[in-house]
Amino acid sequence: MFSLLLLLQPTGVNEPPFTFSDGITLFWHTVRDFMKGTIERLPYLIVGAFVFMLFWLLGKGVKKLINKVAVESHSIDDTLASLVSRIASAFITIIGFLAACVVVFPSFKPGDIIAGLGVTSVAIGFAFKDILQNFFAGILILWRRPFKVGDQIKVKEYEGTVEEINMRSTRLKTYDGERAILPNGDVYTSSILVRTAYPKRRIKFVVGIGYPDSIEQARGVIHGVLDGIEGVLKEPGPWVYVTELAGSSVNLTVFFWVESQQANVLKISDQVVTGIKLALDKAGIDMPFPHTVILLENLPDTTKKSADTSNGNSSATSKGQPA
Repeated sequence: MFSLLLLLQPTGVNEPPFTFSDGITLFWHTVRDFMKGTIERLPYLIVGAFVFMLFWLLGKGVKKLINKVAVESHSIDDTLASLVSRIASAFITIIGFLAACVVVFPSFKPGDIIAGLGVTSVAIGFAFKDILQNFFAGILILWRRPFKVGDQIKVKEYEGTVEEINMRSTRLKTYDGERAILPNGDVYTSSILVRTAYPKRRIKFVVGIGYPDSIEQARGVIHGVLDGIEGVLKEPGPWVYVTELAGSSVNLTVFFWVESQQANVLKISDQVVTGIKLALDKAGIDMPFPHTVILLENLPDTTKKSADTSNGNSSATSKGQPA
């Protein structure tokens, strides 16, 4: 009990100073201890700063090296190369910072921070699921390069020219002059039609001629039109097939190749269709449209007499009934 009372009694060490000189003395001792500790840790601080600077310079060098290799080899997209170089540089810099902390504070343990980040990263992953999905999808698009800037693509109901591919979205300029911003997650998981993946594109459409008209004559007229249009490619050459004997016409399918740009496709298609229509009209070949034939026949005399007899019997029966 006596020892407990001694512990509860305030000592002179823990009492705050009550005079100005006591305060100055306490401040001076604090500064002196701080300076003494700083001077003692100064070699560690210098070595730690040197280690951090070394890793920082190493990160900058790796960043420049990755960008240089990407530009010279064209192995990956420039945007992806820039992202990879920045990630590598930041990773090396973080390692340098942790190494410097270990040098300055020997009791510092990077494993504790890494363990804490592991729990935090799970919560961050759930909170930013869509953002992270678009981010990683953007990396995969830039890495695998299913299309590139300048390609004309169709994704779901959107179709146009690719203007930009970044980490979050893909930007299209539609043929109507509008901008469509598509999340990379939707782009990567959707079916994509790349219209300019190859320099040539095949176009086809159906032409119907009348049954009395000559198929070979119509085929020759169509080939003459295709040969006379400059935008129709000679290799592979165009061809015309009979594909259907329809109800009102013999259908010919016309195949031809053009350069794959959408504006060129529309221009050449218009010239081909217009030219074939005018050439077939000039050659006297009919291009029938669907029609229905209705045949009207007179009723036989026996049917008419039977109907008259039936009407007569009905009148007689009515007259014989009592009122």
